[in-house]
Amino acid sequence: MKRFLLKTTALLLLALVVVAAAAPEAAAAKKTWEKFKYPDLGEISMPEYERIELDNGMILYLAVDRELPLVQLSATIQAGSIYEPAHLTGLASITGDVLRTGGTAKWTGDEIDEMVENMGASVETWVGSATGGAYLSALTEDADKALEILGQILMHPVFDEDKITLAKTQAKAGISRRNDEPMSIAMREFTKVIFGADHPLARVEEYDTIGSITRDDLLAFHDMFFHPDRMYLVVIGDFDTADMIAKIEATFAGWEKAAAPLPPDPDIPNFPRTVNVAAKEDLTQSMVLMGHKGIRNDHQNYAAIQVANKILGGGFSSRLFNEVRSKRGLAYSTGSQAGTGWRFPGTFVAFSGTKCETTEEALDVMLEQIERMTTEAVSQKELQDAIDGIMNSDVFNYDTKREVLDRAVIFEMYGYPLDFLTTYRDNVLALTPETVLAACQDVWKPGQLSLLVVGNPELFDGDLSKYGLVNDVDITIPEPKLTLDVPAATEETLAAGQALMAKAATAIGGKQLATLKGFMSELSLDLEIQGMPLTFGIEQTIVYPDKLKTIQKTPFGEMAQCLDGDTAWARGPMGVQDLPAEQLGDMKQEITGSTMTLLRDHGQRACQALAQEELDGVICDRVYVTKEDGDFTLFYLDAATGLIVMEQGKGQDPMSGSPVQEKIMYADYKDYGGFKRPSTLTILHDGEHFAAGVLKKFEANPKIADGYFTKPE
Repeated sequence: MKRFLLKTTALLLLALVVVAAAAPEAAAAKKTWEKFKYPDLGEISMPEYERIELDNGMILYLAVDRELPLVQLSATIQAGSIYEPAHLTGLASITGDVLRTGGTAKWTGDEIDEMVENMGASVETWVGSATGGAYLSALTEDADKALEILGQILMHPVFDEDKITLAKTQAKAGISRRNDEPMSIAMREFTKVIFGADHPLARVEEYDTIGSITRDDLLAFHDMFFHPDRMYLVVIGDFDTADMIAKIEATFAGWEKAAAPLPPDPDIPNFPRTVNVAAKEDLTQSMVLMGHKGIRNDHQNYAAIQVANKILGGGFSSRLFNEVRSKRGLAYSTGSQAGTGWRFPGTFVAFSGTKCETTEEALDVMLEQIERMTTEAVSQKELQDAIDGIMNSDVFNYDTKREVLDRAVIFEMYGYPLDFLTTYRDNVLALTPETVLAACQDVWKPGQLSLLVVGNPELFDGDLSKYGLVNDVDITIPEPKLTLDVPAATEETLAAGQALMAKAATAIGGKQLATLKGFMSELSLDLEIQGMPLTFGIEQTIVYPDKLKTIQKTPFGEMAQCLDGDTAWARGPMGVQDLPAEQLGDMKQEITGSTMTLLRDHGQRACQALAQEELDGVICDRVYVTKEDGDFTLFYLDAATGLIVMEQGKGQDPMSGSPVQEKIMYADYKDYGGFKRPSTLTILHDGEHFAAGVLKKFEANPKIADGYFTKPE
């Protein structure tokens, strides 16, 4: 390939020399693409439509389009996460999901799936930050049935418990992964910097807020916000207008108007600028952001700021791209967002992804470019290129009737004039370098820019203090509150706890337990994931103090995780790979926190006796054991025998990766080489059945083959 490129380049250079010598006047000729004549950009035209307000307050936008035998219905509802209580953050999103999947008074969610699939239709629902919505598309011949389905979903959802559980599991999975991508971390935390961490526009879901959401909460949210006088319905397609209006009225007959007005919008604060660092030690690249509160789209300088942002960081020819990336090689990605919004001001932000070692250098260049936008006029070429880019892209933003009418709904909801797009287009075309400069000076304030860096501070080319006092941003994902209400320990309860643990240790293994150097167990586990029954085989080997290997035999293949002292590795479908320090630490805690280890080493732990409780007819002594990592295990011990009936502590949901309250019920104790171990067990996650297991094998102090824990080459 390289030889071909060199040869081609040489031929091109030779051709250029010949042409230049033979026809020097060609330099003044027009370039090929300059000879083409392009038509003027068309106007953004409003399709013919009818706006109808029904007696129940629902507003319809209807546009007939007989090009295809299709009908599309797009509903916008005034409901959003800005209205949800802080302790139930995530409620709006889950309501929007389960609205579609959770069934109605007439059909289950699965029945709706089947009907929609048989019609070749599509139905979606959602609730965002400030609005919710639904979308339906169906063939004309199925429009009546599709409209009935939409009506049932919006008016009579039942929010099936299983679908709520699934939606909550998916939400928790998102929480567990939210620190995977530096850019998503940066945007999330920067929104908190601008609006405040507790502001409805900046709050984020946590395990506890998702875990607190109940079916009653979904029903209450729906009852408060889903009403016809808070809904706009856009209908486009192959239909008769009068007939469609009559069908919509019949479908939504009896749906009552809201009993109370919407809550007021949250205030938008004005915080002073800050400098912030979110430390993530595993990164070699920094994600650098700077910005401040933006404007609404009805701001007098909206058009100019859109064009200015295009010049600053809105594409491959922008100033940030040219200066930060192309000329100085400081970033693999860079750009900016204008920070405008229809209902609330957006967030003006410039960003770059750079090496940790060039963090301050990248910040300086970005600041310089933003300051330039407010101190000197852009060139006429920059301005024209930006205008052309915006005009060309906007044509495609409004090239369907649905897009135009959905935007008309936004205009009506938020008080924008119906000709907003036309006025915006005219304002963009009328801009001059001087008016863009004046707009930047009015809206963008370099001295008020807050900074946020996500990266490894140990590698930065400075401590960022030259920009101001540096705040440390904690991005640790808060674990759910799984602790128990335990009274303060006393000398008496701690001594009693040690005595009970000694009794349990004797019951399990007697003197052999004290000299235990390791063990191997093999377990068969039956569980159900999303209605699918699965059987897993789990083989685990522990050799004290710091070797652990777990082999999982699943229907999808075999996987292994191994700790060998201060190294950890995993083997799976993608081959063998090293595990990060966080997982290595978790595996070490798995050794020290295992049941056998806690029994063997109970004298090294705080073991607090609690009041007895009866569990399934068995009087149990309870011992609260504090583990090395600060977590706990609560043992329920048969008061007569000392054997473990149940243990309770923190587990992990395999689907979401989120922490759960785990209870393991033990039964059918058998002798395994002098150790009594339960041959059957039942696992509960957050009070719900998760799995049932059978102990196939248990061996104390097993003989380990050489290299068993060694990472494969």
